[in-house]
Amino acid sequence: MNTLFQVAWIVIETIALSVFSPFFWIVIILVIMQYRNKIAIEREIMGIEQEPIKELVLDSVFYGVIAATIGSFIMVFLGITIENIGLQYVWPLAILLMFISPRYICFSYSGGIVSLISLIFGVPKISVPALMAIVGILHLMESLLIYIDGWRTPTPIFIRLKDGRIAGGFTMQKFWPIPFAALTVVTATNMTGELIHMPDWWPVLKPEGIDPATAVFLIIPAVAALGYGDLALAQLPEEKTKLSSKRLFLFSGTLILFAVLGIYEKVFQYIAALFAPIAHELLIIIGQREEREKPPIFVAPDTGLMVLTTAKGSPARQMGIRPGDVILSVNGAPVNEPEDIIRVIEDRPTMLWITVKDLKGHYTSYEYRDPEGVYSLGVLVVPKTVGIVYDINEDGIILKKLKSIFRNIFKKGE
Repeated sequence: MNTLFQVAWIVIETIALSVFSPFFWIVIILVIMQYRNKIAIEREIMGIEQEPIKELVLDSVFYGVIAATIGSFIMVFLGITIENIGLQYVWPLAILLMFISPRYICFSYSGGIVSLISLIFGVPKISVPALMAIVGILHLMESLLIYIDGWRTPTPIFIRLKDGRIAGGFTMQKFWPIPFAALTVVTATNMTGELIHMPDWWPVLKPEGIDPATAVFLIIPAVAALGYGDLALAQLPEEKTKLSSKRLFLFSGTLILFAVLGIYEKVFQYIAALFAPIAHELLIIIGQREEREKPPIFVAPDTGLMVLTTAKGSPARQMGIRPGDVILSVNGAPVNEPEDIIRVIEDRPTMLWITVKDLKGHYTSYEYRDPEGVYSLGVLVVPKTVGIVYDINEDGIILKKLKSIFRNIFKKGE
């Protein structure tokens, strides 16, 4: 038990040291860039952001550290080392892929590509099982992060359906810095620092070509980045993220299994390298197809106004009005257009009573009192027509530029 506490303390200390790594602050900059895009959309749709960028980044760091701690314990318990893992190749490729599409910052794509190049051409010389195992554990962390944080502060959007109607929905854009503790192995005997004698059964995954009985394992700081992007039209954000996280959990477990088998049979290294990007992309495609095939939830009703979201701290949120509720009347006056709500509250009433119908067809009445008068209900409703329509486009800077170039070429050729 004393050994367990010693290792746990070193892991926590190492994660704290990771925060001072230049790579960690590069990730923070990337996270800020992505959240600036999220806030820009919210300001265009709602007129104000849901959370300031400082809060979004701090939340991402907080949850990222929690997930990193859990993942670090798993890596150390299994004895997965990053010796010759090739992060110096994976990282630049991940950043390059991000400019093609933000979701490609995920290590499944860059890690799988680097592994395949190494297996086919022999360069760079890396440990594919170790790289794929760590990618799997990172996605295990990601599945946890999506489950507990992925659904928070989704960005409301409006899209135009094929039949011309306007539907409301949400985009979930989350990015987490992952400062984790990684294992590496050395064979030198004159080491300084604290030595901990591990049990005979450890490590569970023996490193290739090294006798664990004579090797010295070091816990060193490392940094990764995880991102989650999804669209919820036919499901509520929380429902969508819970389903996505469970699927990702199965994906990560399978990838870790292939990586472990790759230590014993090389064919599984190829399987793991192909499985990582292909299966990850397939998960995204399946989720997108489900959204297209199912009817959207947030479509303007014939009577009343459907709520897409409520502003933080607003009377509507304090009353308990939820996304999907249809406001039928305010202070006894029927509501069918946003202007109907404005007319009721333009005199700043000190009390509101609102009748709504929820997604299950149940009717509820809410009351709200403010001695100083209510000047805004704080709801974003699904309109019958709208000027701002979200373009579902996941292209990054590079892909957008290429498309613009080709469009200009074709225009000149006409």
